[in-house]
Amino acid sequence: MSAWVLPDHIADVLPSEARHIEELRRELLDTARGFGYELVMPPLLEHLESLLTGTGEALDLQTFKLVDQLSGRTLGLRADTTPQVARIDAHLLGRKGLTRLCYCGPVLHTRPAHPPRHA
Repeated sequence: MSAWVLPDHIADVLPSEARHIEELRRELLDTARGFGYELVMPPLLEHLESLLTGTGEALDLQTFKLVDQLSGRTLGLRADTTPQVARIDAHLLGRKGLTRLCYCGPVLHTRPAHPPRHA
């Protein structure tokens, strides 16, 4: 097996598609900003108990887990950003009333959303 083979369901995004995705991302974020939404960027990696708190508990089986080599605590790579944004809103911003936040970034699932069909 070649050292250059990616894991199943993981792929490089090549220039043409990457450019298209980035143009769409920028357009969507600019539109959200025009409606008063503020961009937040939660980390891709977080302590597991924080990442899966509240609605995030349903994401347990979709979350990749690893051990922090410094603290020994379990970390998770986010499978959804929404629980993190809820944490930011509830615990870091401390605003009264409606808060309009938007986000756009990578997530990683342990299993594909749609298993491949066998021909």
